[in-house]
Amino acid sequence: MTADGTSPADTLDLLIVGAGFGGLCMLQKARAMGLSALVLEAAPSVGGTWYANRYPGARVDIQSLEYSFSFSEALQQEWQWTERYASQPELLRYANQVADRFDLRSGIHLNTCVTAARFDDVNRRWEIGSTGEDGAALTWRARFVVLASGPLSTPNTPAFPRGPREG
Repeated sequence: MTADGTSPADTLDLLIVGAGFGGLCMLQKARAMGLSALVLEAAPSVGGTWYANRYPGARVDIQSLEYSFSFSEALQQEWQWTERYASQPELLRYANQVADRFDLRSGIHLNTCVTAARFDDVNRRWEIGSTGEDGAALTWRARFVVLASGPLSTPNTPAFPRGPREG
């Protein structure tokens, strides 16, 4: 049994991969719908891209207000962005504040890498393999899986096959 009361043997309604902005929002919305939901996050903290990308000058390319979660009017009214185009540290503070304020951390397993995903046709559920911080292999079961894994959180180096140039 884990701290959030779930066990890998339990069948969840929803398993979310990634605790960035999309994963945090999905967890909050799933809970509001009464679904049993869990997030698996490879990093040691929430924030996704805004946790991973800490290069000098990292900031949004859209207005900060667009990053505000719409699931809480009170949160939208209380949080004051300091810049029109927020920097990485402010976005990360916002993600952490949301995770704490809405007790989302209780449904997030940090330092947990997804290693496999397979749909079980017979039982009509997903089986998600993972390894935790301690290296233990676990299999989670869920009716639905949402990939909020953040394609911008790690560098992508394409590996195109080399071949003759076409003239």
